[in-house]
Amino acid sequence: MPQNSVRSLAADAEGFIWIATENGLARFDGHRFNIFDKSFVGTTSNRFYMLSPSMNRTGAGRPGQQKAGREIYAAADFNQFVKIEHGVAKIDSLYYKSKITTLPHFDNGNPQTLISVGIPSYLRDVAGPHYYIIPDSYGEGKYYVIDSASVQLYEGARKLSHTAFAPDSLVLWWNFFMLDDKLYYGDGGGHVLGITAQGVDRVSVYGDMLRDNRYNGRFEGMKVFWNITSDQLFFYYRKKLYLVIEERNRGLTTRLVLEGFDLDEQVIQSVYRDPATETIFLGSPSKGLFVLTKQIFEPLTTPEADIANVYYATVPKGDRSILTPMGLALSKDPVTGEAMTERIPILEELNTGDKRSLFYDKNGLLWVKMGDFLYQVDVQANRMLRKFSLATEIKHIYPDQDGKVWIATGTKGIYVLDPSEKDPQPKLIKDVIKGTYLHIWGDQMLVATTTGLYVFDRHSGEAKLIRDTDGIYIKSLYVDKANRIWMTANGEGLLMYEKNKLVHFPLDRNRYLGSPHCIVDDGLGYLWIPTDKGLFQMAVKDLLDYARGPFDVFYLYHAKEEGFLTNEFNGGCQPCASTMKDGTVSLPSLNGLIWFRPDKVIKKVPSAGIVLDRILVNRQWLTNLGDTLVLPANPVQARFFFSTPYYGDAYNLNLSYALVDAGEPVQASDWIPIQSNDFSIVFSNLGHGRHTLLVRKVNGFGKGNHTIRTICVIVPPLWYQTWWAKILLVLAVAGGFYLYNSFRLRKISREKARLEDIVAKRTESLNLALRDVEESKNEMSRQLHMLSRLLASMTHDIQSPLNYIMLTSGSIPSMIDKGELAVVSEIGQVISNSSRRMSDLLRGLLDYIKVHVYGNSIQFENVALSQLVEGKYELFKTASEQKGNVFVNEVPADLTVPSDAQMLAIMVHNLLDNAVKFTQNGTIRIGAAQDAGSGVVMHISNSGAGIPLHVIDIINTPDRDGTDEAVAPLGRKTGLGLLIVKEVAVLIDVRLHVSSEAGQTCFTLRFNA
Repeated sequence: MPQNSVRSLAADAEGFIWIATENGLARFDGHRFNIFDKSFVGTTSNRFYMLSPSMNRTGAGRPGQQKAGREIYAAADFNQFVKIEHGVAKIDSLYYKSKITTLPHFDNGNPQTLISVGIPSYLRDVAGPHYYIIPDSYGEGKYYVIDSASVQLYEGARKLSHTAFAPDSLVLWWNFFMLDDKLYYGDGGGHVLGITAQGVDRVSVYGDMLRDNRYNGRFEGMKVFWNITSDQLFFYYRKKLYLVIEERNRGLTTRLVLEGFDLDEQVIQSVYRDPATETIFLGSPSKGLFVLTKQIFEPLTTPEADIANVYYATVPKGDRSILTPMGLALSKDPVTGEAMTERIPILEELNTGDKRSLFYDKNGLLWVKMGDFLYQVDVQANRMLRKFSLATEIKHIYPDQDGKVWIATGTKGIYVLDPSEKDPQPKLIKDVIKGTYLHIWGDQMLVATTTGLYVFDRHSGEAKLIRDTDGIYIKSLYVDKANRIWMTANGEGLLMYEKNKLVHFPLDRNRYLGSPHCIVDDGLGYLWIPTDKGLFQMAVKDLLDYARGPFDVFYLYHAKEEGFLTNEFNGGCQPCASTMKDGTVSLPSLNGLIWFRPDKVIKKVPSAGIVLDRILVNRQWLTNLGDTLVLPANPVQARFFFSTPYYGDAYNLNLSYALVDAGEPVQASDWIPIQSNDFSIVFSNLGHGRHTLLVRKVNGFGKGNHTIRTICVIVPPLWYQTWWAKILLVLAVAGGFYLYNSFRLRKISREKARLEDIVAKRTESLNLALRDVEESKNEMSRQLHMLSRLLASMTHDIQSPLNYIMLTSGSIPSMIDKGELAVVSEIGQVISNSSRRMSDLLRGLLDYIKVHVYGNSIQFENVALSQLVEGKYELFKTASEQKGNVFVNEVPADLTVPSDAQMLAIMVHNLLDNAVKFTQNGTIRIGAAQDAGSGVVMHISNSGAGIPLHVIDIINTPDRDGTDEAVAPLGRKTGLGLLIVKEVAVLIDVRLHVSSEAGQTCFTLRFNA
């Protein structure tokens, strides 16, 4: 708690206990406090001074109805009211003005008008109001207005009744109280008055207060504790607290709920009693909160040493007493409830410390074992009747319906003893079975062992192991009226065998049921199983339902807070529990016998609802809670805190959770137990979207008895997780594909166009080639025609004159010899004329051939010869200078020629190359001049080795046009260059000539105008 100054306490509709303190508002769920301070609820002060019922019209009913929607209010300093609803508290800034200041005579906080806070009141000794208002709304909007002469009942602003009430003495404002919807007044003299619209009457008080043996007819000194918020009334009289219940047409009935606790000494101001668990909550302004739990289980011990209070096997003795093998009978004083003991001398005499087994036979005689010995004892006569020795330790003894005594030993097997025989002696029936527990099963005997359960034929001695129990250490047996076999097994818990089927019931979460002792059937539908860690209560119907189909079976756990002195019960004995005639069950424990009436045990089942307290997301608290939650985007860690009011042992709280996508069904495997003590659930990196969080709590006994809190959790997406981002992404991807495809299509189109262009060009080239072929064909035909004409011409015009010259010249010597000089002279002239004509004829033929062979077209432009020469010479300058050559460029700087610059450059390049290669310590000279008749003439000369004549002939002869005959004679790169020069010259219409004489070679290039 935030502070010990408890000013008021009450329960809300969910069952939480709310505590108003001077340092905050606290909520108690039975195990933990949740603090609602000003930072949480929104008030300006942490000082809370009262709790009161809501005056809003909600129709929720009175507290006893526990209807959903019932509100209560906590009042803090500065007239601030906090509404408590659905287990949480938040400031209601409108409540004071809309409900409080509108009350009659209030006058915006008039100190002469006070609102009741219950009884006792912290204002009792400091205030003297003229008007006293008692809220009675509980969802109806009603309240009483009391002054010194009357009591008036209002509903809203409408007066419902007016009752004159003027006591003889000064009105004791603080003595008014209510119960249900009636108003009462305690006159201070021990009388209670009832105030109605019809008048004022004395009210009779009944119940436990009247039965108090010190009651003297008046309730002088009686104190009233009235919890106005929870609508509970208590009378505190002679240090006993009585719950007051209204009985219609009779009066007030009182029931004792607490004694032995001095409320005055502890300065108790507030009282609340939980009706389900009978837990009492007491608030003190100086000593804090007291939680008093009713103890149904009663331990019985003796004042002897601790070891003497360690009990095992017991049997009833009489109606209200328990007998142990040590000769001690324990009972309770019916008036004081104190433990009483009685000694049985004969058992004390026989006892050797063996506490494990005893029973009464059908004749009322007690059979008890002590180590290796078995005794028959008459307890009433205090004498031993018979004594038997088995020479081995006796583990258990058990009677059958025929009166025979069955004996289980630790080493020799199973014996039987028939007391009806003249000289009865134990007889060994089966030497291979070493039993731990014996029980009749119809006509057969069940023998539990450390390795399984045997079914033993009492007549034939045959034993059969129930196969499903093989290897199981069975500690105790119980056979119910339906002949079902119930077993407790070490490490296995509770088992049931029915119709040849063994059912294993689930253990509790901490496996306390793994150390069970025995089974007690209370006849009310429940089995009780004591363990080393407490006592478990189980519904038989639940167990049978589980056998038909597994589910989350509920076990009610009882611990020492309910009255045990220790949680460790004892077993390994027969019997290990005793039931007396009035139904009281006695269980042995490590510290005393534990007595209880199963029909009186309060079943503290966790049947309340589940409340979501708060959420911690990324280290930030979320307080806007509801069934639909919107978390921040990208919750790295989200911790949900849940609570449920429960005033029993926390071990009975079994909560689990499941998180599924919205709309998805929940599977059994989805449920995860909540292990944390604060009932918190942690999620890491919760994905965006709508989720359904389900928190399930087992409410108690019964299949499917659950409370499920369903919360819709919405996690907003990050920007790139939103639907529009996804749409944009899809559009972007689609656009990307579209652009990519468009680009590819355009590229393909361009490629197609390029290919089409290439194909077109190649087609055109092919067409041109075909045309060239055709032209070549035509040219060949023309050339053949030309050659044929040339051949014919040469045959007629050249060969014939040559033949004539040959014949004529051959006769010249003889003519000279004959002295015919004139004839010789004539013949010479003829030969000369014939040669001239043939030369002219050949020249004409060559021109004719040139026209037909070199008729190509070239791109012409004005080319500056001087710059061209200088540029080309730069390429050979180094090599030329190394060879000691001198270069002279005599081309005028402004001289241009119309020609193809590239082709002309090739010619100049090759000619310079040739000149440099064949010149050593010489001069390379280039000159050009304008020839008025034939355009520009350019000379390229060099000194050095001359050009062979046959090369000169090839260069200078127009009809040698690059055939194999032309190439073959050159035989080297230079000659090939000259051939190229010759071919290029033809293409650009340059006449090329070479001369070589006297160590000087000169190439002449003639450009036509």
